[in-house]
Amino acid sequence: MEPDDIRKEMDIWFSELKNHRTPDWDALPDLELYMDQVITYLERQLRIFSQDGEDRLITSSMINNYVKHNLIPRPVQKKYSRDHLAYLVAISALKQVLPITDISNIIKHQTGSMKMVEFYNRFRAIQDDALQATARRVEEEFLANQTESCGPGDALGMLALRLAFEAGANILAAKKLIRLLCSPEKTQNPEKDKRDKKSDKLKKNAQDGRGSSDELE
Repeated sequence: MEPDDIRKEMDIWFSELKNHRTPDWDALPDLELYMDQVITYLERQLRIFSQDGEDRLITSSMINNYVKHNLIPRPVQKKYSRDHLAYLVAISALKQVLPITDISNIIKHQTGSMKMVEFYNRFRAIQDDALQATARRVEEEFLANQTESCGPGDALGMLALRLAFEAGANILAAKKLIRLLCSPEKTQNPEKDKRDKKSDKLKKNAQDGRGSSDELE
């Protein structure tokens, strides 16, 4: 791509990212929707995460799997409520960086101590702040790193590497925190966990022994 085309493309992307707003709770449809309506709505809201027509971010199969694995409540008479949409927006955004197991754990952990509306609005604010901060940072560094000896292509290449490594480190930290929150006993006290397993095994063996004796009698 020519330098001028790169600059134009980046200018458009900076503007889209800085102006993006995840809908707040009250802006989510309050009418129950069927599957095709849900997908149409979510595709519009998640467009910011799509890269040049890559794989679809949400499909009916994905939604059915989320229901099957209890990531979201079951629809009522095949209709999805505002709660469902909030879950799906959050899951679809988090799926860009976390495995489904971690997403399920952190959402269940957070919604266990607060209402869904509070969790969703907190998620929305964090996501929008992160997107806008990233847009500003990338724009500043992109413009600052362009010199006579370093065109936009070189500047973008080094910036992409830095962002990729930082993203990897942030994901590593996020996974660690989620697993600490969702498996506290196992992580904080491994010796206790071993003793509990040994005790359970001894109890099971004792019960099996009593069962065998009863059957012989």
